Amino acid sequence: MESRHPSRPDAPAVRPMLRAVLVCDIAGSTAMVEKLGDARVAGFMQRHDQLLLQALKLCHGQLVDKADGVLALFERPIQALDFALRYQRGLYELGKSEGIELRARTGIHVGDVMTWANHPRDVQAGAKPIEVEGLAKPVAARLMNLATPGQILMSGMAQNLSHRAVGELGERAGRLRWLVHGRYRFKGVPAPMLVHEVGEPGIAPLRAPESGAKAWRELPIWRRPPVIAAEALLLVTLGVGLLWTTFRSEPAIAFAERDWVVVADVQNQTDETLFDDALDTALRVGLEQSQHVNVFSDLRVDGALARMQRPGQPLDRRLAAELALREGARAVILPTVAQVGGVIRVSLEVIDPQSGVTIYSESADGRGMESVLPSLDASLVQVRSRLGEAMGAVAGQEIALEKATTGNIEALRALSLGMQARSEGRAADAKVLFEEAVKLDPGFAMAWLRLAFLAYVQGDAETTQAHLDQALAHRDRLTRRELLFLEGAEATLANAPRAVERFRLLTSLYPDDFRAKYNEAYFAHFDLLRPTEARRALQGTDVSQNAARVNALYLDASVALALGETERAVSEFERAMNLGHGGNVREYVDALTALRRHDEARRIATLQAPVGIVWQDIESRYHEASLPLDLGDWPKARAAVARLRAEGLVAEAPAVVIDTLDLMAFSLRVYAPDESFGKDLRDWALRQSKTLEDSGLMLRRQVIFRLLAGAWMAANTGDVELARKLLDTVSDEPQASVYPANAAMARVVQAELALAEGRPSDAIAVLSEDVEKDRAIYFSRAVLLRALVAAGDHKEAVRMATWLAENRGIAFGEPTYVWGWQLANVAESTLALQTLAKVSKDLDPVRADKAAKDFSTAWPGGEAFPEVVRRGGAP
Repeated sequence: MESRHPSRPDAPAVRPMLRAVLVCDIAGSTAMVEKLGDARVAGFMQRHDQLLLQALKLCHGQLVDKADGVLALFERPIQALDFALRYQRGLYELGKSEGIELRARTGIHVGDVMTWANHPRDVQAGAKPIEVEGLAKPVAARLMNLATPGQILMSGMAQNLSHRAVGELGERAGRLRWLVHGRYRFKGVPAPMLVHEVGEPGIAPLRAPESGAKAWRELPIWRRPPVIAAEALLLVTLGVGLLWTTFRSEPAIAFAERDWVVVADVQNQTDETLFDDALDTALRVGLEQSQHVNVFSDLRVDGALARMQRPGQPLDRRLAAELALREGARAVILPTVAQVGGVIRVSLEVIDPQSGVTIYSESADGRGMESVLPSLDASLVQVRSRLGEAMGAVAGQEIALEKATTGNIEALRALSLGMQARSEGRAADAKVLFEEAVKLDPGFAMAWLRLAFLAYVQGDAETTQAHLDQALAHRDRLTRRELLFLEGAEATLANAPRAVERFRLLTSLYPDDFRAKYNEAYFAHFDLLRPTEARRALQGTDVSQNAARVNALYLDASVALALGETERAVSEFERAMNLGHGGNVREYVDALTALRRHDEARRIATLQAPVGIVWQDIESRYHEASLPLDLGDWPKARAAVARLRAEGLVAEAPAVVIDTLDLMAFSLRVYAPDESFGKDLRDWALRQSKTLEDSGLMLRRQVIFRLLAGAWMAANTGDVELARKLLDTVSDEPQASVYPANAAMARVVQAELALAEGRPSDAIAVLSEDVEKDRAIYFSRAVLLRALVAAGDHKEAVRMATWLAENRGIAFGEPTYVWGWQLANVAESTLALQTLAKVSKDLDPVRADKAAKDFSTAWPGGEAFPEVVRRGGAP
């Protein structure tokens, strides 16, 4: 609706309208004139005006004034933003051609304006063709004055409307960053305004503008100077320790300690492809130094993308936000590297996945490739602080990325590609890439550590130790987190208690480090035979954030089996299978076998998939011997062991696998020793003694167990001399006492020697103490049962036989020397029924009768049994 001034009928008609108002000017224009001179400036301004008018035409803008900066009107805010982006990009290119840096400061607001056209005679006299007034104009001007060079600032309404229509900008929309810088107050404007920034990385500063005399950021009341002064006085009384919690400004995103973030793919806007993978790895290393921020692992991201049916897609801004929403991450961090002239800028944006808006953005500039990691470091420190982490904590943990990784970007990229190959199951490719990384930087400790992991998985003890030694030699180049993991890994070779202690410390500092939790549980279970500790370590791993959740669940089920909780173990194994566990199902088969659900065990065994490493495939098939043995088919069990051994020899499996199978074969033969048994045992024991002399730390404890098992078999079959010789061979070995399985087996040998010499009371004393102190292995109780029978203590014998028969889950699940002694345990779990039937006759005939029936049901009898079983007594 038009209006005219009542006292001036010939005055121009004034029209109110809603418009997007844009105000901008070129930063440092006076200095530019001085640098270029009048003649060059005249030519420059002609080119500038062409740029300005062309951009206005493309964006349907109306130029109001360009005398002191640019004032323009647009029907829609997206058009104003489109113009501002084109103008900024055009200025950048124009300045580049002149050898100067040109940037504009821009403010955009939406509101009612009053416009009128001046009379032609007034225009001829120097007036503008159109006049604009209204509050929207000074607000846009205030935003422009607040902006730093290269910055486009928008009011909340302008940003909201533009964001909704951003698709109209085409492919440029994907490059834009949307930030919110908080509330600012403007001089002459009554209410505070939420200030937003929109821009392209590499051109826009993407950081909060500084407060000034005409615009200042609104602070919470507790941060305003009068209040701070009063509170400072209070702090003197309360102590400096309250300073951080009282005065820190809350982050604009509700990020709490140990919340999760998704790291999007690096947006590489340079011509250097090396940055693509290298910066991603470096950023993760930097974030993982934090005890405040949890980072989604690559495995977790890959799994989430697979569930979203978008596997392998680049994790850009939008996809990362969608993934974060689905998986419960609190924020997305988007890294960008851009080159502006000779300057390389590294930017980190923290994005709210709920809105897709950039909440914070931090950046740092440098020159040359060598500046990239320090710039990333500087940005990362600020981002961690903005997410609520105390600066003191950041400073205390921070190791420069160039030191924690490598200053050689090519080596860093090789490591990153190697880690990707390893996660995809391409171990050979990973090894080549890690070797290239240490070739480029021989002091690259992280790469040496990953080479050690590969060798460990392959069972190559010597190479594992060599690579760990290299990593340890450069331990000062590891983050605290990686160093603790290295110390734990190194200790697993010879000192499992220290390994568990290191991993436990790691999880206490980083409670959501699932890798450390798993390793603590793994070594507590397999090396220290402490299933209760293993279960405690696994607490908190059955969560969606854990990329290896299925593995942790399967290990927890294995621990339940070792605790004798066989029904629970079966249930957990089933859950793990339903969640996608593949490969080894041996422990699942064992659990079903322990419950004598043999048909189900056979069915699950058919689900066994190749593990991918020959010797591990053979280990995963030990149930091929334990299953028939539990049915009383000794010949079939012995044939299965022989078959697995032959396959191992053909496949050139490591000696440790062949030695394990030999021990399993002897553990079956000892129950019905033939004429050649004694000689074969002596020859094998001699070879094991030689192996002990040549073995390194990683396998030494296993050789010790084999020698102790050989000593028990010798004592049990009457060769006391050989038993004592083998016991003496390992008596001074530290790993004979450090590892519980070895220490317990040594006492079993002492008890067996006492039995062989007619001293059952001495055997009972040794093994009863082990049981009371909870340091006995399953087989300790089997030998104790024989000692009790020999001593005539049938009451205690009944109690012990009952325990052995009722705790078959432990017989199968106790990982005594990687199950090398499992077959002996399995045999004893059923033989206990036979013994129970004998010793209960006088004490409890009903129990004796039931035990006899249970035994005949479990092992129906026949010629398949070894002589000792038919005789009705253990050897």
